[in-house]
Amino acid sequence: MNLDKARHLENILRENDNNGIAIAITGSWGVGKTFFWKKFLEKNARSEQERNFLPYSIKRKFPNFFDKKYAYISLFGIENLADLKTAICSNLSSNHFKEEVTPDIEIPLFVKKGLAKISTVNFSKNGFSGSVRLLDALLFLQVQDAIICFDDFERMSNKLDIKDVMGLANQLKLEKNCQVILILDEDKAEGDNKKKYAEYKEKLIDEEIKITSVEPLIRANAKDIEESLVGLMVKFADELEIHNFRFFQKVIKLYKAFRKQLSEEVADSTKEIILIRVLQCYFISDFGEKYEFQWENIKLVLEDKQINWSERKTKTYEALRAISYNFIHSDAWLTEFKKRFDQVGELDFSLLKELANSDLISEKNNKSKDDFHKCCEDFWGLKVDKKFPDNFYEKTRLVIGLENLSNLSFALKVLEIFNKDVTVLEQEIIDWINEEMEKDTSQFRINEGSGEIRVVFKDFIKNFEFNKEKLPQLKDAIFKIYIKQAWNNKDELSVQKANKEDWEKILFDEVSRDSRFDSINSSYIVKKILEREKGSDLGKQISNWITEIYNEKAKEDKFYKNYMSFLISRLDN
Repeated sequence: MNLDKARHLENILRENDNNGIAIAITGSWGVGKTFFWKKFLEKNARSEQERNFLPYSIKRKFPNFFDKKYAYISLFGIENLADLKTAICSNLSSNHFKEEVTPDIEIPLFVKKGLAKISTVNFSKNGFSGSVRLLDALLFLQVQDAIICFDDFERMSNKLDIKDVMGLANQLKLEKNCQVILILDEDKAEGDNKKKYAEYKEKLIDEEIKITSVEPLIRANAKDIEESLVGLMVKFADELEIHNFRFFQKVIKLYKAFRKQLSEEVADSTKEIILIRVLQCYFISDFGEKYEFQWENIKLVLEDKQINWSERKTKTYEALRAISYNFIHSDAWLTEFKKRFDQVGELDFSLLKELANSDLISEKNNKSKDDFHKCCEDFWGLKVDKKFPDNFYEKTRLVIGLENLSNLSFALKVLEIFNKDVTVLEQEIIDWINEEMEKDTSQFRINEGSGEIRVVFKDFIKNFEFNKEKLPQLKDAIFKIYIKQAWNNKDELSVQKANKEDWEKILFDEVSRDSRFDSINSSYIVKKILEREKGSDLGKQISNWITEIYNEKAKEDKFYKNYMSFLISRLDN
């Protein structure tokens, strides 16, 4: 915990009140090292100010330490040792956190800054270079028994040698009796600087405080977010070892943007699923490749299906599942959030509002889904007893219409492991599929990212009966879906029901004779169709048919051979 580290740091500094010491505050980039130091210094400095009003007998037991002279130096932009010394002097002040600084014998601040500016002017042409060096020396004389903090080692100029910085820090420690704080990420140092730091570390650094958790930064920037959600972000950071606050800064900002679009009365469970989706999307966007977790992995996968996974992928999946089952199951929320990150279109806030106030996201149904996921978790965690099959059966019944087919298929498979008869439950799911497909056939488009779905459900969807005579012509459906982008369920079904012969007529006959396609050629239509259906079974089927049609055309006449070969090569691209 950072609180323990703060106490440890305070003890080190107080024990070395009259001794020079060098302390390194280390940690990964973005973990909050500078935040930790500034909060630590501010808290202790203000505590000492408050103790000044206590009786002398009490103050004597707790002598002040943090009212020393103090300078915070960012190494960013400093290009030589002389400028670094000047920066120390011009930033040095007494009791940094007092509103009214008590005058002492040090050089006044306005004089220091004036001298610092003079020292940057090149007077060598007029013979004044010796005078400038004298001014620098005068400024540096006042640096004694102070707290000096060096930060931004990772952003240090190539012109400034880390050997000079560490040498100066050592001088401040040994000759100036200063308490020197170095804030850095050792792993970010490059080339010779990394080697030189390692050499100086043994000679210079007396103590090291390693910051490993981004929790304080999350909490400081999410004070207006519910504690349970802040805890979720902290758990996410710990389980996945993501300790870069810049990631969570984006998450917090986008979560708040979504919340503003919804009513204040939105259910707590809805707030949680919004945060989970934001975390999930940024995680895939920023770390998906490194952690081997992509959109298609958002599904329940049994252990026997994970045998070919890498250790990294398995660890990521299990970590996400341990945080919340919502990380490994998709829903309507995920579809909308994914749009933003895939840049398919503008996020539909009206749909989010509708979802937030619908039965789908009601507290009652969210409770049913939580109970269902808890049963799944008990199964994975070997916490099942003889009551589990009957209990899980009932929990599954309650989430028909709330969970996707992949999760329901998983539940049926688990129940069958315990020899539970699932015939009735399976039929109830089919009845729900039938009801939903009557309203919208696109609800159950099976593709590779759909997870493992029971064969009986796939067959029912594939063989779903619909009066084909009432469907629009294929060319009309194609125009509305892929060109105009305004269609209904029957248009979708018309494309799904089309066969190879239908597509051949479209490519070589109907498009060329329809005025709506005057400025659009057949190849462009194929491109738009395959782009939209990419990765789906329908897209693969259409691509295969078109390939066969082109090949057959090539065999009709040698004239078409190279032409069709070229068009086929474009299909894969």
